[in-house]
Amino acid sequence: MYKGKTFLGIIPARGGSKGLPRKNILPLNGKPLIIWSIEAGQKSRYLDMVMVTTDDQDIAQTAKNAGAEVPFMRPADLSGDTASSIDVIEHTINFYSKQRQQDFDYIVLLEPTSPLREASDIDLAIERLLETEAEAITGIAKTESQNPAFLLKMDTEGFLKGYDQKGLRSLRRQEIKEVYFLEGTIYISTTEALLKKRTFYHDKTIGYVVPKYKSLEVDDIDDLVMVEAIMKHKGY
Repeated sequence: MYKGKTFLGIIPARGGSKGLPRKNILPLNGKPLIIWSIEAGQKSRYLDMVMVTTDDQDIAQTAKNAGAEVPFMRPADLSGDTASSIDVIEHTINFYSKQRQQDFDYIVLLEPTSPLREASDIDLAIERLLETEAEAITGIAKTESQNPAFLLKMDTEGFLKGYDQKGLRSLRRQEIKEVYFLEGTIYISTTEALLKKRTFYHDKTIGYVVPKYKSLEVDDIDDLVMVEAIMKHKGY
């Protein structure tokens, strides 16, 4: 709880994954991938509950062993490749409201594919959000090599053109405008706005800036290797 408001941490982790099979329970720096997100949520000063929504018994047991709540097994229609995150979240909100008579003021989505997130990120994002008139906050990171000022395209003859129509230029990083991309470290919204707008991204969303290394997400084996190397280097 923070400033009298309650927060539900939701970790969505289905069993199927085409890019990296069984990724949510694959070992990462000595722990199953999902445990990093569970522990970050548990160490938060503000989350009232950390739960996992999954369709997989192994993931469910791993989460329970780590102390996360797994109050149901996710139905099949919310476990396929086409199931949307907002449908999964809405299902969870409705479960707690109708089955447990528990309503939360805010939803905090913790994707297990962002294991470099720390409890401090969760708490700082919550504090920043409640200091403003915004309804949601999401993780963003500054682009570097992918800034539009450095991007190119080719014409039909293979000649390079500047992506922004200003031609090829030699720019220093200090001369370009900062641009950000959406990444998966943190998503927080008022429950009311999330159910109404069915997205974390809208005109009342602000950004929580994370460093480049925290923006890495585990979607394939290369990501797993890179994230583990970062964890070892930074002492996770």
